[in-house]
Amino acid sequence: MRRPCTPDYFFTIQLSEVIDLKELTVIVSHGLGSDRAKSRLVEKIEELQKEFKGKFTLDSLWEDDSLRFQLKAAGMKTDGCLKVSDNSVSIVGTLPFTLTAFRGKIETTLKAELTKILEEGD
Repeated sequence: MRRPCTPDYFFTIQLSEVIDLKELTVIVSHGLGSDRAKSRLVEKIEELQKEFKGKFTLDSLWEDDSLRFQLKAAGMKTDGCLKVSDNSVSIVGTLPFTLTAFRGKIETTLKAELTKILEEGD
């Protein structure tokens, strides 16, 4: 059976595809416990803010082990939440539409960087 070719039907498909493309999810396991993992993340965020001062704006708020954030850089913005648990860190956020083609690369890079930050040691 053929589906009707109405504008509403096309809009629904396109909108759902756009919403799915804009979502970004990264989960990294660790063995640090939530306090040590959060401490390392706070330290790295502060380091990046100093290193790239004036190149991006980060509005963020920690609520227990969750960080709600909005990041603005190069005229684009993203927002999301970073959650720290005893054995994992997850980031769920949105991408600007112009970066959706690079979603896979962005997720891979974020996962690699988080893994380095959360490696056991020290």
